[in-house]
Amino acid sequence: MSVVSSDRVDVSISNISTSSVGSNNGVINTCSTSSQRIKIHRRNSSDRNVIHTRMEDEDVHIEYIYNEEDIIGEGSFGKVYKAQQKGTNETVAIKEIVKEKAGSSGLRQLEKEVTIFKKVDHKNIIHLREVIESSKKMYLIMELCKGGDLANVLKRQGAFKEGDAKVVMSSLAEAIKYLHQQGIMHRDLKLENILIAEEFTDRKDIKVKVSDFGLSTQQTYNSFENMQEQYCGTPSYMAPEMNSTYSYPVDVWAMGIIMYYMLTQYPKDNELNESISKNGPIFAEPQWKEVSKQVKDLLQSMLNRDPAHRLSSGEVLNHEWFTGKKKEHGNVLELMKEYRRQEKENEVSSSSDGEVQSAIIESEPVKKVSSIKQVKQKVDGSPKLHPHIKGTKASTEGLHKPKATASSSTKKIPAKTVPTKKTETSSKKEFTSKTKKH
Repeated sequence: MSVVSSDRVDVSISNISTSSVGSNNGVINTCSTSSQRIKIHRRNSSDRNVIHTRMEDEDVHIEYIYNEEDIIGEGSFGKVYKAQQKGTNETVAIKEIVKEKAGSSGLRQLEKEVTIFKKVDHKNIIHLREVIESSKKMYLIMELCKGGDLANVLKRQGAFKEGDAKVVMSSLAEAIKYLHQQGIMHRDLKLENILIAEEFTDRKDIKVKVSDFGLSTQQTYNSFENMQEQYCGTPSYMAPEMNSTYSYPVDVWAMGIIMYYMLTQYPKDNELNESISKNGPIFAEPQWKEVSKQVKDLLQSMLNRDPAHRLSSGEVLNHEWFTGKKKEHGNVLELMKEYRRQEKENEVSSSSDGEVQSAIIESEPVKKVSSIKQVKQKVDGSPKLHPHIKGTKASTEGLHKPKATASSSTKKIPAKTVPTKKTETSSKKEFTSKTKKH
């Protein structure tokens, strides 16, 4: 069950009526006299072209054929039906919401969901085709996912093997990375909200779609001032920081819980989330004996109790478990700390009478130092390499012996012994005259 604190909802909704439809503010309406339906097209360059239609409830059932036997889901505000569009015979899913049951807060959530659906277009996110509104109900016409949801798959078929879980998690991480790039936090990721596009015989063929954006929010910009405070979501998947201020890492935490459930079929209650929030993942279940260390490393990074050190959705996809490449460094914060440490050591080195302390990098792999510099370049655009590394390789000799520099190899000559230009000229003349005499 999802929970939401209604006292912090700040998105309003204006119910569309015939009298409010006009040509102002980029709104165009058309009317078909046969069914008395009004199509409302909102012009917004950042939104997909999703038709918002107003019609009576009986007309909806003329256009889309479905009945009570076609229920595929049910919530507190309404039901989801499998329906067939008349004329095209295309099968779709219709989310039918009763306005009276939803109340003002429920309608606000619905309006937010529709707004976000219009902004997203990704292969791993459910596709909204049309919105229909009557005086009593709202209908969301969406693509139909024939394979059900991930919770039912887990219930019917048991825990996932590591390879099958990788297929699902890769698609899920791609979707969440896309949402975060659009400034959208889902805030209610769970097994029930991960739908399966088609029926399957092999789990390796599973294609997942993220759904249900009722509790999602969109950031206008990324800053501390834009941190979220609304307490919402499903307790079994909520990150520890959701009791205070939080941001995108809460979705990565929920992804980690989903992955944990998939690999262990852990009983679905809040016990797991509470345990991990206090102690981190401990991998006590017998199923973990069959799981690679890369999986455990990824889960520990996704379920880090400190959101500042938790992986981002993009970093999840770059993990060794997905790429097959060994991890060479930690997150950006760790890299920057390492870089600052080397900067300080470099300052000490520069002030020690010009002698180069090559021992600074003696114990550090060259690749790791290079990766730190790459992060620095992203931050300040500096193209310089580390002062103690030339090119991409460092010779064995250079790592163990101090390399002489111009300042250290040239001895200082006292000022009184340095010949002036005049002295040099007179010496040459004297030498020449002596030669002529001989």
